[in-house]
Amino acid sequence: GTTIAAATLLVGVLGGCGGKSTEDRMAEAAASAMLGTDVSVDDDGETVTLGSGENAMTITGGDTAQLPDGFPANVFLPDDYKVDSTIASGEFTMVTLRAPGEVGSLADEAKASMESSGWKQQMMAGDDSNRIYAFRNEQTVASLSFVRHDEGGVVYTVQLSEAPEWPKPTG
Repeated sequence: GTTIAAATLLVGVLGGCGGKSTEDRMAEAAASAMLGTDVSVDDDGETVTLGSGENAMTITGGDTAQLPDGFPANVFLPDDYKVDSTIASGEFTMVTLRAPGEVGSLADEAKASMESSGWKQQMMAGDDSNRIYAFRNEQTVASLSFVRHDEGGVVYTVQLSEAPEWPKPTG
């Protein structure tokens, strides 16, 4: 929680600065000390990487944000969208994007797409102003949330994580 919040704050503070200034390098050093891990901020300030190797967490935001490498092709994406931010770390990915339209129709489209791609719906809550779904397949749990954006359109967030093993039949 604190790590993600601090890194997200870094993306916001450094975003759009262009090139690493002395202040950018000082912010990296301060964040590394505060979080107890390596912190790297790219030149445009819109990508922060915490840690390294397999345990690294990468957070992106701003105009250059895009889907993380390896984002599953069978997870619903609207025809028209802009990625706002991403968090990717090992077996966890979260993508927040904006799309035109209404919550109810976009959520209905997502449900149909996920089910036709082999996902099993586990849960649904909400209405036409906000809705959340949980889906599962053999390897992954997907949480899809849809909320109306104040400026129009929909904020759509996808969280993907490794699925726990299916319970074994008893008896």
